[in-house]
Amino acid sequence: MASTPMQSVEVAGVPVGYFVQGQGPELLLVHGAGGHPESSFANLLDHLSKSRTVIVPGYSGSTFTPLPDGELSFELLADQMAGVLRAAAHGPADVIGFSTGAGIAAVLATKEPELVRRMMFCGGFMHYKDPRQRTFVKIWLKLAELDANAFADYTVIHALSDRYLDSISADERFHLRIGLLPSKALVAMCRLVSTADLSDYMPNIKCPTLVVAPTEDQLIPNRYTRQLRDAIPGSEYIEVESGHLVAVEKPEELLGIIDTFLDRRP
Repeated sequence: MASTPMQSVEVAGVPVGYFVQGQGPELLLVHGAGGHPESSFANLLDHLSKSRTVIVPGYSGSTFTPLPDGELSFELLADQMAGVLRAAAHGPADVIGFSTGAGIAAVLATKEPELVRRMMFCGGFMHYKDPRQRTFVKIWLKLAELDANAFADYTVIHALSDRYLDSISADERFHLRIGLLPSKALVAMCRLVSTADLSDYMPNIKCPTLVVAPTEDQLIPNRYTRQLRDAIPGSEYIEVESGHLVAVEKPEELLGIIDTFLDRRP
């Protein structure tokens, strides 16, 4: 858990939790569907907060923020991120969205362009319309219903590269899968992803944007991440030899990419 105190801001009747660490230009980190902002950036936070004010929110379905009474939508979650930025930042912020968080960040940048200085996507996707994607989520949701342990195992073997998964200890694998057991909130996020189509948002992103694609991603194969690059005018693209969880497998390389991108003049 973060050593800095938790704060919250109410957005559409939902208390959205977040914490802030460091000092400098503001940087918003948007986590993925796993819903653990307190641990998602453990390998990145100390470095990033040395020179930046890092804002780490948890949108609805995370450990920080409850689900709303109604249905989840990318627009609702983007509004929550906008609420956090208005509460915690003093102007436009840089934004990094990971996995599902990339889609939320894309909607944020389109709906609230004045809040976003630069954008970086890591392991993101534009839609879940293709047969491979739909089949994956169909199996995911069925496993959540039938066998929680199988759901966690299925997620782990797709979220990490085979090379990395085989290199870590049984204890490390255990702790990874514990965080991926299917809660009500995680299932709600999976259902949201299963119907995702953010194609109309991508061409309207105007801020400088970098798309990072993990080349060994089996959760979101990187051809789907390349679709982001192709859809966002003027975006840059870089590949990292990693599975989906780049911040776990290749934190130092990812930090180098982040620093290079964000240290440029806006």
